[in-house]
Amino acid sequence: MLLIPGFSSGDWSLVRLKAFLQRSGYRPATAGIWFNPGPTRRLMRRLETRLAALSGEGKVTLIGVSLGGTLARDLARRHPDQVRAVITLCSPVRFPVTTPLAPFASVLSPLHVSVWVARRHDIEKPLPVPVTALHALKDGVVLREQCWLAEPSGGRNVVVAARHMTVASHPQALEAIAAALATC
Repeated sequence: MLLIPGFSSGDWSLVRLKAFLQRSGYRPATAGIWFNPGPTRRLMRRLETRLAALSGEGKVTLIGVSLGGTLARDLARRHPDQVRAVITLCSPVRFPVTTPLAPFASVLSPLHVSVWVARRHDIEKPLPVPVTALHALKDGVVLREQCWLAEPSGGRNVVVAARHMTVASHPQALEAIAAALATC
């Protein structure tokens, strides 16, 4: 299991989620990210390296928050032989993303890998692995409509009474993650 943090955050933002998963009997691994600037060459290489290392023990479930879930979808599309399932938390699948963080993202966008930027519209297409997409009832950062998986996508949408910035530790979200993990 690989946990991927959202835009401008790092592994530190997933401490509660990781602890919950450990208490539930799982062995979650972090991505080794202190700051997620978006799909830079270095970040993408790090995620692929972590996925390859973890998949040596079997297929990996990817759990990503916000942009981390978007990146998880991209990894699953490109490496379906290494991925068991994807669980996203408030992760946009439609671009451009309407968010108050857009000015910060645009500052970092020159660092983003052009190949990833070019294929960003593939993110919303169905994946070859099971997907559960959690949406915060009152997100506050990303429009829920941009995170919603279209039908039929082979994925499952779950609405939780959380907010974007706290979804990875919200009790209802943790229950939904546990339910999704029980089915994959």
